[in-house]
Amino acid sequence: MPTPETQDAVAVFVIESNSPHETKNWGRRLASVLEGGELLGLIGDLGAGKTCFIKGLARGLSLREEDILSPTFTMIQEHRGRFALYHIDLYRLDEASLDDLGLREYLFSEGVAAVEWFERLREADELDYLSVKISYSGANTRRIEFRAAGSRHIATLARLRSRFE
Repeated sequence: MPTPETQDAVAVFVIESNSPHETKNWGRRLASVLEGGELLGLIGDLGAGKTCFIKGLARGLSLREEDILSPTFTMIQEHRGRFALYHIDLYRLDEASLDDLGLREYLFSEGVAAVEWFERLREADELDYLSVKISYSGANTRRIEFRAAGSRHIATLARLRSRFE
């Protein structure tokens, strides 16, 4: 059962996913409340389900989930759907800054920027964003913690909670 919390201008919403299908559904649900211009920071161990979540996000943005691949080697993939989706993967970098790879252009656009390994972005703590932290809680179970910083992303998280809690 989802558990909401709010503390110090940060909103938190935690759910359990019991399958990759459920993880994709939560990505699709999040996409349904996006308005464009959001920055999503995905955090989690290798294989936890970050790309799986983004496949669902893409589907919710009217994209084909088959077109979503882990961009580990290309680092940035652009997709056009209801909003542009910028799928960014920082796995191969120890650390990145906003000015590396032209990230600033993608992260502050009218599209949706979904950044895997977001914790490797040097300025991450200074930004307003919605983090999606996926962690193992069993062989096929994942804990997905949505944490919003900044009024725009707190409002997005509130819409997600009110529609799907």
